[in-house]
Formats: sequence, structure tokens, C-alpha cells
Amino acid sequence: MIEDENYLTNRLIKNAGISEGMRVLDLGCGKGDLSSILAKAVGPWGEVVGIDRNRNILEMAKHRLASQNLSNVNFLSVDLSGPLPDIGMFDAIVGRRVLMYLSNPGDMLRNVLGHLKNSGIVAFQEVDSMVSPIQVLPHPLHEQVNKWIWDTLDMEGANLNMGFALPSLLKQLGVVVDGVKAEANVQGPQSEAPLATVVRAILHRIVDQNVASYEEVDVQTLEARLNRELSDGSVFIGDMSFAVWGRKV
Repeated sequence: MIEDENYLTNRLIKNAGISEGMRVLDLGCGKGDLSSILAKAVGPWGEVVGIDRNRNILEMAKHRLASQNLSNVNFLSVDLSGPLPDIGMFDAIVGRRVLMYLSNPGDMLRNVLGHLKNSGIVAFQEVDSMVSPIQVLPHPLHEQVNKWIWDTLDMEGANLNMGFALPSLLKQLGVVVDGVKAEANVQGPQSEAPLATVVRAILHRIVDQNVASYEEVDVQTLEARLNRELSDGSVFIGDMSFAVWGRKV
């Protein structure tokens, strides 16, 4: 769990107005990280429905949330590229790092919005690579590792600029955008989302896309090498996280 990301997520949920008793749809829920946060926000009288096409990862999500004693979440295997099943109506639709992986997020959102009540909440969080690495001192290893991550996503067909594109996309679909927040993801002494953690999580994807080899990454020593590069107290910024929320009219 990346705490920096959850901090932004919790503020997004609060700013969007998601509260107790609501029925919320979590798009592309994956292992249930966002579903868990939403379940606590809507309380025992609310409900979260998490959908993802990966059945295996949904089983992981079910077990994880059961271990947290969260019984107000249901998970469904759904391919977001096609029509949604009859899942009823929702007070809010939320997604985190899901739109960037869709070839046509507008079509998917148009279908999903049909399951949102009038004046219902729309809230999304996406990362964006538009910001070139920002640094005062040179950090070549951080630049290289940051490039590995974004090159991998690019090779997989992800939209690397979904954060900047998100407000206009929602507006085109008739959503009234109430707020936009963007924050730099800082690598430094106080960082709780180190690049090494991200690389470790997607290492097989980096190798599968021929972006770098296991030997080049050397994941066992990567964290120590990155820490040494910032041991002087300097910081490195490689991307941005966007939080956008609004209402269906």
C-alpha cells in the first residue's frame, strides 16, 4: 500500500462528498486497495461494488477485505471494455489509475454514467508523466528508474497523460467538474512511495516489455543505491498525481 497515494485518495473522497450510507462503484478495483478505503467511508449502511476483469485478483481482494472485517463490499468480474451487467444505480463512481489503461475511456465512462444517479458523484485519481524530471542536483539513477517505469506503461499501451486529460474528458461527458488537484510525487528522505517499491511491484512487466533486464535493474540493491543518491537530502520529482471530482447533471 502506498501511503502517499492513499493520503491523496482520502482527500479526494472527502472533497467529492462521498459519505456514510452511499452506494459506490469502484472501477478497476484490482486487489481492493481503493475498495477498502471506500468501504470505511460509506460505513456499514453503505455498499461498495468493486469490478475488475481479472478473476484471480478479485479473489485476492475478497480475502484481503474479509481479513479487515469489511463486509459491505461486493466484487464482480466485469470487462470494462464492454457493456456493464445489471448492477443497479449508484450514488458515486470512483476509480484510481484505471482510465489510463483503457483504449477508449470516454466510451467506458459513458456506459458507466448510465448507472449513476442524477447529481451523483464522479471522482477519479490518475497519474501523469507530462512533468519531466524536476531536480536541482543530477540524479541519474532516479531518472533511469523513473524512465523504466514510464516506458513499461507506454509499451503496455497506457495513456501517460491521463491526469492532464481527465478534467476535459469528464466535461465532454457532461460531468460538472467541481475540483481538480495535482500533486508532485516527491522522492526524498521523507518519501513513503519510493521508486524501488514501484519497480519491485512491476519488475516482471519491465522485463517482459524488454525495457530492462533483471540484471540491469538489480532489484536486491536498487533501494540502497537510490537512497545513496539522495543521501545529501536532495529530492527528485518524476511525475504528478491528479485528483478530479464532479457531479452528473
